[in-house]
Amino acid sequence: MRELTVQQSQQVSGGIFGLITTPIGLAMGFTVGALVDGVFKANNLRTTFVWGGLEIGAGIGAAVGLAPLTAIAGISLGVQNIVENIKSITNQKATQKS
Repeated sequence: MRELTVQQSQQVSGGIFGLITTPIGLAMGFTVGALVDGVFKANNLRTTFVWGGLEIGAGIGAAVGLAPLTAIAGISLGVQNIVENIKSITNQKATQKS
């Protein structure tokens, strides 16, 4: 018995709709992330929420498209990016105060 690839697993679990919905979620996540980055840039803080938005948006699009493995991967990567951005913001604010 052999192990299925991610693509094969998604096809078996109905992930074919993810080919349509994932790019839509990706575009929406990019837009939201870019807006958030713009707000922080206006406050002299550098962030990369656009990448977190891309990943979470693609993950949500994959979930809607019935591609659970891609959804889990995208959303968890996006959350990791958000946590890293929060740490970065905290460090940048501490540096600005000193």
